[in-house]
Amino acid sequence: MNQLTITFNGNDITVLPGVNLYNHDFNALPERIININKIARRDLSIITSSEYSSKEITVSLYIAGCPRSETETMMTFLKSLLQAQSAPLVVLQGGEETEYTATMNEFNYEWVGNTAYVEIMFLASDPIGRIQETKTLTTMTAITTVTDSSTFNVEGSAPALPFISVTVATVTGGTGKQISIVNGRNNQGITVTHDWVDGDILQIDSVALEARINGTIVDFTGLFPQFLPGSSQLNYVDTFTTRSVDITATYNPRLV
Repeated sequence: MNQLTITFNGNDITVLPGVNLYNHDFNALPERIININKIARRDLSIITSSEYSSKEITVSLYIAGCPRSETETMMTFLKSLLQAQSAPLVVLQGGEETEYTATMNEFNYEWVGNTAYVEIMFLASDPIGRIQETKTLTTMTAITTVTDSSTFNVEGSAPALPFISVTVATVTGGTGKQISIVNGRNNQGITVTHDWVDGDILQIDSVALEARINGTIVDFTGLFPQFLPGSSQLNYVDTFTTRSVDITATYNPRLV
């Protein structure tokens, strides 16, 4: 596969006649908004939040036609493919297809004879790229104890937002009881209270920010778990009398 590919809103720019992609830059860090609060009566401040807000992505190509009118026609056609707002921008990065949500912000060009050298600037409103291949974060089978945990390695350079499926195969003493799914490194997680019966499936979606039992959205307490790149841990806790529980957690690695 070509190491320089780019698709915007479903249109593969690299296969257009006369268009030759020779560079793109997806590696610059996004703009970050950092909030700092002063601690009273001390020469010290604390960072209360740090969030990525947007990212500029540059794509460089040239369009060659003969005569020049062919180049102009192709450049007009290329512009027409870049008009969508907040559309998927897919690039091959590190050998894997990575998707951003982006809008074309600039279209600059310079003529050299019949060839137009073009620089396209995209602004990614979702500045963290998402690898399109879904990968397994961890699998835990036949949990029979009140607590259990699993350690694993998170790929990418941004926190993983997992999709976690908890299958309660068998349970006793499940009425009005709780299941908690927690990041074992920072204790961030959610707790769901329910009248649990055999076969119930709890799904925790840290992208959509939803918790469902058997497909129905349910209330929860806490924060949806995220896992930083590198070594991490998922903790399971319940308040049942007995249980047999299976857990599968998947994710799409994310890149800043």
